[in-house]
Amino acid sequence: MTYFLLQYTHMRKSIATRQAQAHYNVMRVRVRHQRIAMWLGVVLLASACGLFLSYTNWSATNQINQSNKSIAQSQQQAKQYIALAKINAKKKVESDAKAQTAAQMAATGKSEADLIAAWPAAPASTTASCGVSDPSSLTVIINKKHCFTPLNWTPPDLTTIDGHQMRNIAATHMTAMMQAAATANAGFSITSGYRSYQDQLVVYNEWVRINGSTALADSVSARPGYSEHQTGLAADLETPGCVLECFGKTPAYAWLAQHAADYGFIRRYPDGLSSITGYAPEPWRWRYVGATVAKDMKAKGIQTLEAYYGVSGGNY
Repeated sequence: MTYFLLQYTHMRKSIATRQAQAHYNVMRVRVRHQRIAMWLGVVLLASACGLFLSYTNWSATNQINQSNKSIAQSQQQAKQYIALAKINAKKKVESDAKAQTAAQMAATGKSEADLIAAWPAAPASTTASCGVSDPSSLTVIINKKHCFTPLNWTPPDLTTIDGHQMRNIAATHMTAMMQAAATANAGFSITSGYRSYQDQLVVYNEWVRINGSTALADSVSARPGYSEHQTGLAADLETPGCVLECFGKTPAYAWLAQHAADYGFIRRYPDGLSSITGYAPEPWRWRYVGATVAKDMKAKGIQTLEAYYGVSGGNY
């Protein structure tokens, strides 16, 4: 009996031990699961926070980019408005000059050349220094207010074209333009290109002799040192049987008005703008300024170099 009691007691203890061990194991698994759940929660929370922060950063970055884009667009629009305002201001200078010239011609019954001839003469200077520091520039402006420094400056790269001299780059493009015009049955030739200071002195003095005064001579000829011919970039053109004023009514002139900018040339002294250029209209005078400038002037509807660059012109 005692033996069975001992066996029963031992069995009870063994069962209790196994139950305790099982309970312990269950608790360990439960704790492990709780820890795993806790870490998963932490990871998920961290991931959620990370996603939230990433979204917040993305949203903020996107807003900044959109804001920067909007600012850039506004700045670009402002630049375009300013550029357009400048173009319109330059065009207005020319339109006002044309209107004023037309009004004066109507009131007096005189031609534009007659109006210029009535301008007061200024004494010629042989020691002038009027602001042209780079006479070799392809866009140099020589007029009655801007002369060469020194007055007897000579281009360094003259070459001969059609029996006359021009600077090499101008001659190259003039040759191409003459060939294209001839192919289009609108051919022309050159009557005058580069003139030195001494050449212009002779020409100007001859005009003074013919007209009897410097005022009249100033309406049709530049004083030495003030002549655009001295740049080597200007040329006077003609067609057979037509020199000077009638050139504006020729097929050659019509072709040049349409195509000259493609070769870098502009008409230098347009109608109605003598108060800006200082000279009566000359449909025969064409000046090389480079295709970029010539095309831009044409596209913007600006006819004079003075207005295009905002440089003073007119009488001496």
